Amino acid sequence: MRDTLRIELLETTYDRRSAWRWRLWREWCFVRTVFHALRYRLLVLFTLLIGGGLLFQHLGEDRSLSLVEASYYTWALVFGEAPQAFPDHPLLELMFFIVPVIGLTIVLEGLIELALLVRDRRRSEREWCKAMCKAMKDHVILVGLGRLGYRTYTLLRKLGVPVVVIENSPTNQFLEDVRSDGSPLFIGDGRRETLLLDANVAQARSIVLATTNDLANLEIALDARKLSPHIRVVLRMFDQNMADKIAGGFNIHLAISQSAISAPAFAIAALEPELINSVVVENKLIVMKRWTVQQDGPLAGLTVCELMDRYELSVIELHPHQSAKRLFPPTSTRLAPGDQIIVQGTFEDLAKLRVASTAAAPDAPAPGRS
Repeated sequence: MRDTLRIELLETTYDRRSAWRWRLWREWCFVRTVFHALRYRLLVLFTLLIGGGLLFQHLGEDRSLSLVEASYYTWALVFGEAPQAFPDHPLLELMFFIVPVIGLTIVLEGLIELALLVRDRRRSEREWCKAMCKAMKDHVILVGLGRLGYRTYTLLRKLGVPVVVIENSPTNQFLEDVRSDGSPLFIGDGRRETLLLDANVAQARSIVLATTNDLANLEIALDARKLSPHIRVVLRMFDQNMADKIAGGFNIHLAISQSAISAPAFAIAALEPELINSVVVENKLIVMKRWTVQQDGPLAGLTVCELMDRYELSVIELHPHQSAKRLFPPTSTRLAPGDQIIVQGTFEDLAKLRVASTAAAPDAPAPGRS
């Protein structure tokens, strides 16, 4: 079953504006790509129209034509429509035979090129993706679109960060999601330097290596660092000991293993249902826990600031008894009985709060009540 990830942004207006900016930026990339592909044909066509207009102005029967009117005569001649009777001057006679051939060739080739560009854009072909990446700056390159990679991609896009994806498997189940989102997508082995160059690694903010091959991740990290010495590298490895050594030995900004990510979650899930998340920081287990403020509990009547000072815990979310939820409430907010809160801190500090809660209400039936 496909993984889903839901992220609620605090500013929905910002989310809409970010989406519109992304769409406008993609259209601008398309205009630039079309102009770059057709620039020589457009230059020849423009020269043909201006040159033909000047000849009609100075050699034609009607010498009172403006340059715009005379150029329109040439434009009509491109499509085989004679703007006037067959001329007597040899140069104009030659134009009547040559301009339709040259002009139609340029126009038809341009239309074919434009159709190919539109097709490449719809299919997210490599040339179109390369064109987008050339215009990108401060983006993130994601190598590997497995479940971890797809979750990472979804989160980055929800945050409005442009992402370039490199995936080795053409049958990956998440490819269509990336294509529908409009992000550049390259199918191929990320160990090929040409793919990193196509993804504009020189202008990228960071590269996330989320494949299931430790050696491939390391090789791509070294290639990316060689091509862009200042790029931030986030490396996935299955052996945490090896990840720690690589992070120190190769100056990788962050090397983490799947077990290091999953172990805290498994550990807290085995303890209490109120523990909802965890992470290890400086060898300390930082957990988030849901509490209900009780009438006789130690938190009733305290402000958020007093809770932080007394128990060294931060309040991530406050859901008052009769009000809407609020993330990161002001420190002056006073907690009332019935309020639902999510607190974060070390496991030891949360244990101290639980002991204080039990001492204040010895008959409390369940943890997570204060």
